[in-house]
Amino acid sequence: MSLLLILLSMMTWTVESKNAVTGEGCPPGMGAQYSCTYQKGTVRAGDEAVLALTHMQDMTVDRVEVYMRSNKSSGAGVITITINGEERAYKEGTFRDWTGAYDNSDYHSIAVLEERFEGVQELTISVKGTTNSLYIEKYVISYTPAQAKTVTLMAGNNIYGSLSETQGGAGVILPAAPDTAQWIFMGWSETEFGEIHETPVLLASGSLFRPSEDCTLWAVYGGKEENEAQVVTELVNGKYRYVNRDSRKTLTGLPENGKMQAGTLNPSDKDQEYTFTFTDNNTAYITHTRTGQPIGRQGTGMAIQASEWSVYHEGEETLFYTTIGGKNYVLWLNIYVAKDQPTYAGLLQTDPMTSPMVLMIAQPETEPVYTCHPEHPQGMETIRTDGHEYRFPFGPYELVIKNGQKQLRR
Repeated sequence: MSLLLILLSMMTWTVESKNAVTGEGCPPGMGAQYSCTYQKGTVRAGDEAVLALTHMQDMTVDRVEVYMRSNKSSGAGVITITINGEERAYKEGTFRDWTGAYDNSDYHSIAVLEERFEGVQELTISVKGTTNSLYIEKYVISYTPAQAKTVTLMAGNNIYGSLSETQGGAGVILPAAPDTAQWIFMGWSETEFGEIHETPVLLASGSLFRPSEDCTLWAVYGGKEENEAQVVTELVNGKYRYVNRDSRKTLTGLPENGKMQAGTLNPSDKDQEYTFTFTDNNTAYITHTRTGQPIGRQGTGMAIQASEWSVYHEGEETLFYTTIGGKNYVLWLNIYVAKDQPTYAGLLQTDPMTSPMVLMIAQPETEPVYTCHPEHPQGMETIRTDGHEYRFPFGPYELVIKNGQKQLRR
């Protein structure tokens, strides 16, 4: 028993107002919500005070106490504790039943839960008044933190690394894995798979992941486009994307409040496609293909109206600009405003010059492909085992060749 007491931790939630508590000794990441239908911790007949704890990270709860006092000669209620959605403790009676006497001056510890529960994620303590009045000071929970977990990261058949929590429930920050020559890193998966076409559930790099046990995550890769988008070198009428080739940002959507968006180049995003109509005098008109709305300017702001754009074209570079009051303004994709504000696409006062701005031919949307094994070429996965077994997946089937024998599996 003495060893158990040494290992136990203790958290205290003190009532501050009818809608707030402060916590001490709590694991990182825990959530707490408190509410009382009357005021602060006062529970009259018909009132209820509820403390709801969340994200408790699979801890073991050993004891729950509520510190209360009563009126001078009365005070009764019902205390209920729910763990992970199931009622686990129930205490009904008067304050005198619980402590031996009514007391309107000192707070007394009332043990409600004295049974050990493991794997706790959520815990709710409800105090309902049946006779005036009970007064709650604080809640004290004795617990054992969950053990720190380790996450093994796999990139194909190789271990990319491992991450360990600093303490149980703290979680780990997921890194990004590098791209390969044929595959682009997309995120992490809790399950391993070969080549699939349905978008998997992904854990993003840079996000906090809280494992419930030691586990393995698999790097997920998406296939690069077999045919890279073609850059326009000869200006002819057509459907294109206006792209900054260095940043992979592209004009997106329609003007709003004088500005436009610059999204990341995405072949499946139809809002990034525009129809360009060129004239003989090195000018052009731009139309948003999906909506048919013209892309132009009003003053120095972008607007949904037909405007003639001047064109600067050199080799693969194509830049659109306009002249206002004798000054040139280029249609730029990442205009900086301030440190705490996002960049936007719009008119930037500068002369047209050499830049990474290009027109790209709008490629048709292709079927996506994902895999946890980037070491295999797209469309053919070859795995050699100790039994000299080769596997070639295609669609819902897999051709298995072992010791010269062929077998088709679904």
